[in-house]
Amino acid sequence: MKGIELLLQRAVQTAVQPSERVCRVASMFGLGIDRQRTVQIVPPTSLTLAAGRVIFLTGASGGGKTTLLRMIDEALADRTDARAIRFDELHCSDDRPLVETLGQTLEQSVRYLSLAGLNDAFVMLRRPGELSDGQRYRYRLAQAIEKAEASGAEQLCVLLADEFAATLDRTTASVIARNAQRWVRRGSGDGGARICLVVATSHDDLLEALEPDTLIVQEPGAAITVLQRDDNETH
Repeated sequence: MKGIELLLQRAVQTAVQPSERVCRVASMFGLGIDRQRTVQIVPPTSLTLAAGRVIFLTGASGGGKTTLLRMIDEALADRTDARAIRFDELHCSDDRPLVETLGQTLEQSVRYLSLAGLNDAFVMLRRPGELSDGQRYRYRLAQAIEKAEASGAEQLCVLLADEFAATLDRTTASVIARNAQRWVRRGSGDGGARICLVVATSHDDLLEALEPDTLIVQEPGAAITVLQRDDNETH
């Protein structure tokens, strides 16, 4: 199916109240003072969301990655052909062992937990409140996988993950990133769920593991660089 084309941009206009010193200097040299200033938070950025696609947002902290994710979420809010799932809206409040909280069957639960790197038997028997920060993040990933697969083929399911794998050690982060991108492409190609993964992190060491179709580099105060993978390349 055809992807969803988005044009994202956001600017704010702020009122500037110049100081007395600035006004005096401007007057001395016959300069006018612009009392309105437009700040580009996100410059015009074209983005294609499609099944089986991985989009990687990276760049320094404060570059606008979180804002761009929020804008994607807002752009999909009123659509009937797509839905967004945000990792940061998933919670670990269930008081049952992990293996009882996911899936309709034991096999489904183990699969979701394994994809998220939680396939250790002792971990699967823990409750969410007993998990470390890194394990808690991976549990949210398992929850997102379950929700995405439940969407079926009627809607494009867009997973939005801010600070992706930031709380994990880098080796584990790489393994989880590779599992996630393989799951997205495999799940989208078998007639089941149609999934697009959009991740944002200031860590650039996940590029090889994620194999993104689109790489977006954001830096504070700079234009956004968008790099697209050639459609003829294989993953």
